Amino acid sequence: MRGGLRLSASRPVCGRGAPRTCLPRRWAPLPERAVRALAARPVPTRAGAGALLGRYLEQLAEQTGEDWPEADAARLGSAALDLATVLLGGLARADGLLAPESRQSVLRLRVKAFIRENLGSPGLTPRAIADAHGISVRHLHQLFREEDRSVSAPVRSSRLERCLADLGEPGLAHLPVAAVGARWGFTDPAAFSRAFKAAYGSPPGDCRRRRLALRRSGTRGPDGS
Repeated sequence: MRGGLRLSASRPVCGRGAPRTCLPRRWAPLPERAVRALAARPVPTRAGAGALLGRYLEQLAEQTGEDWPEADAARLGSAALDLATVLLGGLARADGLLAPESRQSVLRLRVKAFIRENLGSPGLTPRAIADAHGISVRHLHQLFREEDRSVSAPVRSSRLERCLADLGEPGLAHLPVAAVGARWGFTDPAAFSRAFKAAYGSPPGDCRRRRLALRRSGTRGPDGS
């Protein structure tokens, strides 16, 4: 990004230049002292997470005229937030601004970002996640034990959320239900159907028919779809 990025202690995290992009302070997963230490400091955008975030925001800005489906727009925003989280956490960690518990929180956020970015991969196993972050599987499970759930829980719930969104998209109505599940890592159609029904109360095929009917009628369901 031509103007770089700066972090303000009282205002959002912003990209200075064209376009101007802001991240609300409450979304920066850092303790106050880390925010103040990084405030108004230029963030490097030539390599690493800074470069990824800068290029991603510039590419988004070039697509401002696109009419993104609501679900896709939410995913694009989530990806930007994930990149910003990794960038800011890495800067604070490199400067020794994070207490041990804060480092664990940032690592957990990095793991969750990695999970969201790789949901479509059937090989998204605890071992693969741990290896990608240079930690043991035991350490990985400890990260999520603090949230009283296993590492598999966010993988499954995020995959099901993506499937739910896709089942309500008219542009994807040509895809078989099993193909929608496979897009997000559910390689076994029967297992996908069981997991979906357990989460949402009806099989994916029934859910798709209901959501598409609501879209055609211009009304919204209880989940806002």
